Amino acid sequence: MTTYTLFCAPDTYAMCAHAILEELGIDYEIRWIRIFDDNPDPDFLAASPHCRTPALASPEGTIFETGAVCLYLAERYSDAGLVIPAGDARRGAFLQWMHYLATTLQPEVIIQFHPEFYHDDPILQDALTSSSMKRLSGVFETLEHALPDDAPYFFGVTPTVPDFIMGMQTVWDIIFPDHDISAYPKLTRHRDAITKRPAVMRMMAQHQKEAERRKHDAATGH
Repeated sequence: MTTYTLFCAPDTYAMCAHAILEELGIDYEIRWIRIFDDNPDPDFLAASPHCRTPALASPEGTIFETGAVCLYLAERYSDAGLVIPAGDARRGAFLQWMHYLATTLQPEVIIQFHPEFYHDDPILQDALTSSSMKRLSGVFETLEHALPDDAPYFFGVTPTVPDFIMGMQTVWDIIFPDHDISAYPKLTRHRDAITKRPAVMRMMAQHQKEAERRKHDAATGH
């Protein structure tokens, strides 16, 4: 019996949780769903009231929100080392960067992809996207400063939850000024390190395969 089911759409925030499932090496299945669907999968809707990915069906019930899903999994399998535990002097920084990525970075990233969520007028959408990009520049400067000089990840040579959450956003070039990450050397090093992890490579291959399947179905009318 499968322990976990991840409701997932390709190339979305679900990549964070999907990568952690792969990193943990635990039994799970992917339920590929469509977001922005007028007739959402009822199981997905029950798990995620706004039909956003990821959502996780677990032995203890369903969980939604990227950070919550990732932290839940990492704490259940704490031996994998993806969590800075309570009592560790770095715990505050761990929680800080988790929430910063969710509440400061992620909303600006969403604007870059979907300004129509915030305004119907295309001219105002362009203005919103431009303003958001200026804020993103400051966010990336903050994250660049936060990463250590001598190691790729927030807390050294091995990744923790914030690394997966950040890394699965920085793969999108569109969120950087001029669509180029290279202005941020530490972020570039971080992205290179996280995307070369076997677990992340396996996850990304699954997302690419699903995206290609959907593209083929759309082209052939299936």
